[in-house]
Amino acid sequence: MKTKKLTFIESLMLVAGAGIGTGILTIPYAIDKIGVFGTLTALLLAYAASVLMYLIIADLTRNSEKPDDLLAILDEHLFRGKGKRALSIAFLILLVLLLLENLVVYILCAGNVLTDLLGINGTVTKIMFYALASVVVLFGVKGMGVGEKLSMLLIGGAVLVLMALSFFNVKRPLSLSFGAPSTVFAVYGLFMFAFSAIFSIIQVCNHIEKKEQTGKAIIGGLTLNALITVAFTAAVILGSDTVTEIATIGLCESIGIPFVKVLCSALVLLAMFTSFWSSGFAFADIVGGQLGVSTRLSWLIATAPALLIAVFLPLGVLDYVQIGAGALSIILVIVVLPAYQNAVKNPKERLLLGKCSGNQFMIAAVASAVILMAVSSFIPIA
Repeated sequence: MKTKKLTFIESLMLVAGAGIGTGILTIPYAIDKIGVFGTLTALLLAYAASVLMYLIIADLTRNSEKPDDLLAILDEHLFRGKGKRALSIAFLILLVLLLLENLVVYILCAGNVLTDLLGINGTVTKIMFYALASVVVLFGVKGMGVGEKLSMLLIGGAVLVLMALSFFNVKRPLSLSFGAPSTVFAVYGLFMFAFSAIFSIIQVCNHIEKKEQTGKAIIGGLTLNALITVAFTAAVILGSDTVTEIATIGLCESIGIPFVKVLCSALVLLAMFTSFWSSGFAFADIVGGQLGVSTRLSWLIATAPALLIAVFLPLGVLDYVQIGAGALSIILVIVVLPAYQNAVKNPKERLLLGKCSGNQFMIAAVASAVILMAVSSFIPIA
């Protein structure tokens, strides 16, 4: 049976929703330490680097014979010679660790908020979220696209309501300071991770209805992610007596209206669903490609370990986010950029970056931005 394609809006929402889960909840805590000018600096640098990086990944995917998952793409363009098998295995291990870390973050965030809302055991709430999130596998990639679209519309509406409530009940003004350079640097890394859409880019390239709209969907998705994250951050800082690590908790306590707690909890769950779906399907594609099993079984094999880690080895959410930023940077610099250079030498599809494609200065700039992201993951946000 032929898989239904994603519309332009579904593709855009998929890119936006891939990273908005952790970004929208953890960034306000970090931004509260610096101020408006430091935030804008970190945001603009991260946004520019992310746009270039994801157009590079799109061009790499579009010019691959087997573009189903990142490992297959790299097998074609990078892993060669006698050491091909060893390199492929090493990268597979790194990719598995990154995807597991992503999924653990989403389960932890959702579990924390559900526990606060319902007052029940954290283990139970994590299992609840995992079970609900896994329902989407019954409907395939098209179901994920529809779910992402509806979730992002509801997230946007919830953020608008929270902004209105905060602006009419301001606890403190936004600081116009720049903040400590080290903290601005750390926030830059968090923005880079919040914009993380490497796996959704591949999904969009493979499933969008009109291939010529791929570039617009990627840029539009990253822009929507940035706008919603900034709007929510402003609402949290203005409306919270204390900005907590999971931003919605402090905001709910400060506004003090029962309805707001329910609204914030729904926002968190929707944000976690969008990100979990994107990473979960990417992970399932890799598992299915390696083991030759069905999508549903590969989903279970890929995602169930994340639930076990979230239950038995819980670190703080921010710890996992920063660890993930460092791991993602290794993947991008060491393997994706060299593979891209090989892929664009004899392109099969029109290159989204046009005349800039393969430009050594651009590649060096993107590599530097990603390396800085890795370094920033070692800076504590206190």
